[in-house]
Amino acid sequence: MAHPTAAKVQTQAEHRAERPPRSAGRNLQLNSLALMISSVVTGALGLVFWGVAARLFPPDQVGVASALITTAIMLSTLSNLSLGSMFERFIPVAGHRAGPLLVKGFASVALLALAAAVGFIALGPRDTLFENRLEIAIYPLFVVVLALFALQDQTVSGLGVARWAALKNVFHALAKLLAVIVLAATGSALAIVASWGITAAIAVIVLLVSMGLRIRSDSRYRQEPALPSNKELGAYFGSSYGITALGAIAPLVVPLIVVTKVGTAANAYFTVTWSIVSALYIMIYIMVGPFVAEVAAHPDKIADLSRRFVRTISAVAVVGGVGLAFVAPIALGFIGDEYRAEGTPLLHLAAVFVPFTVVGAVYSGLARVYRRLALAVVTQCLAAAVIIVGSVVLSASIGVAGVGWAYLAAETLTAVILAGPLISWLRQLELRSSRERRSAKNNANHSPVRRMSDGDA
Repeated sequence: MAHPTAAKVQTQAEHRAERPPRSAGRNLQLNSLALMISSVVTGALGLVFWGVAARLFPPDQVGVASALITTAIMLSTLSNLSLGSMFERFIPVAGHRAGPLLVKGFASVALLALAAAVGFIALGPRDTLFENRLEIAIYPLFVVVLALFALQDQTVSGLGVARWAALKNVFHALAKLLAVIVLAATGSALAIVASWGITAAIAVIVLLVSMGLRIRSDSRYRQEPALPSNKELGAYFGSSYGITALGAIAPLVVPLIVVTKVGTAANAYFTVTWSIVSALYIMIYIMVGPFVAEVAAHPDKIADLSRRFVRTISAVAVVGGVGLAFVAPIALGFIGDEYRAEGTPLLHLAAVFVPFTVVGAVYSGLARVYRRLALAVVTQCLAAAVIIVGSVVLSASIGVAGVGWAYLAAETLTAVILAGPLISWLRQLELRSSRERRSAKNNANHSPVRRMSDGDA
């Protein structure tokens, strides 16, 4: 009778050592699945959005609107101060300080976004991007809305409900598509921008209310905080902001490079095509947040959660690359032959460099968990420089495909630099997991024997 009991205990112990608590693993899978589906849906609807805009609006107006929206997104990203990364990493352990920290963080981001937009209007290419004073007046509010919209994605990851961000993004993708159709009669770039901004504002308000209810109802946010020292938080903040700022510079500058080097019409082709590529980029990097938040909540399960994360994100990148190479060019053809002709070379290049982003994404996730971000800052700086310089040099001679070659060079360089440290971390996690399994097995073998000896005595 002893042997079946021992075998059962051993099996249960190994099972507990190898797998995270069901809630942790299930929550990671649910959030990751929701974000993947959301990325696919929003990417497809984003393509439809720009396709409808291309059909219903003049190309020069689409080009101006796309430049305004792209720059607003990048300014909003810079204005986030990397607080999203802070929230997804430390909100799970912030306890009763979570609510006040979120209020202060969102208020700070809104003020900085407003200042950044005003500065861009004063110092940027105002005559090229803005056609009237109304656009200039609305633009700062647009940037503020997008800043809060973006910050919410990582914040709800920290709250353990990244799937809320997925719902928000799908709603926005559908609502802005309907809005741009309704406003198409105006034929102006402002109508395209308004369809994007008004619907985003509605989504922001609804999710802010939901986040407040989550904070008040979850018992975790009534406990004592388990935050690191202010010095450690400051170091993490500085590194995170460096990564965020450097990562936002290239997407902010590249559309302006395309406009100035190739023209506003070419920027329309670039924007429609890049909306497909960026959807896959977003799908890959948005999965980092739930992983970091789940490990922060369950640090003893990092090995198993890391295996799940690597498998999932690798599959997404490979399948996405195949889709970029063979499916996306067909989709561009439905918008127009000129869009397919101009965008297909860029899509083929993206199919090659997007899988390389897995190295950077996985490294970024583990670096946030371990709070070792220095190398990530360096590689992000190098990548931004390669993308900007490459786009300037190549776009003037080979058009929007030059941006693709610049990104390919940057992602290759990043993968080469980070591959070694990443492999080392993953090996250490596997060794740790193996030790835990052996320890659980030994405990399972010895525990029943001790109980039998006591009984015999």
